[in-house]
Amino acid sequence: MSELPGKVWGVIKRYKVIVGSLLLVLLVLGGLFIYSGMWPPVYVVESASMQHSDTESSLGLIDTGDLVVVQSSDGSDVKTYVECYPDGERSFGDYGDVIVYQRYGSSENTPIIHRAMMLVVYNATSNSFDIPSLASLPSDKWDCNGAEGQWWNLTEYVVIYDVGYQSATLRVELNSLMDYYERYSLNVDGLQGYITMGDHNIQYSGGEYKGLYDQSSQQICLALIDDDWIVGEAKQEIAWLGLIKLWVNGQMPSYTPENSKTAMIAVIAIVIIVPIALDVTNYVLQKKGIDVWKGLKERFKRKEE
Repeated sequence: MSELPGKVWGVIKRYKVIVGSLLLVLLVLGGLFIYSGMWPPVYVVESASMQHSDTESSLGLIDTGDLVVVQSSDGSDVKTYVECYPDGERSFGDYGDVIVYQRYGSSENTPIIHRAMMLVVYNATSNSFDIPSLASLPSDKWDCNGAEGQWWNLTEYVVIYDVGYQSATLRVELNSLMDYYERYSLNVDGLQGYITMGDHNIQYSGGEYKGLYDQSSQQICLALIDDDWIVGEAKQEIAWLGLIKLWVNGQMPSYTPENSKTAMIAVIAIVIIVPIALDVTNYVLQKKGIDVWKGLKERFKRKEE
């Protein structure tokens, strides 16, 4: 038993590069957890819904196979596209915060990573919706029921022009939203929540690109996104590394950008294969009596003396 610590230390010294790499990974995960305030601190992007291209990924954007560092949020500090546009405040290539939310508040559903577009508030007095943040938006950027400048008592639609990398038109059908709550007899007292949309969720129709927001799709979430459903806000992108998980699980989508696959292979080679190769080479040389660090060790020793 007394020999065990010595053997363990021997293994650590022999494979110090691998052990060091593992310790570095643990330190990084620990740091991410402290920064994020939640576990897991990162999410793998499994779809192309936030990409700004059909074929290529880009640094600074959220692409298929990226890891996204998420910071815990209760929703109170979320800033929407409509709020950020006047100030020019952008994240991941466009205005407004990107949030991670659970559809209908259920943890059984796969979380969605999309952009918060606007905060909609139910007006009980007129059985309609208010969108106060529209008041700060330039008048040529939006339209509501054809009534210029009116952001209150809205019952039909709201349109935001020139949205995203394809300058899409986002038309939110408020009447359909109201129908959803009435159809299922849902409580609307104090109701307020976010309209959300993926940057890549657009469709070319009638000579223009149109935004496909989440609340227009039964496959995503017909309800306004409540604060309690928000897991956190996307803060940083770690490009490509999520592809490793998707590849191992056999879930890598066919539409994954080719440059992301190439970058992933390069990262694996640099981060994993190179340190292992160096460690193995050093071990073999030591077995042959060759110490590649001898000169460096002697130099440090002379300095100490």
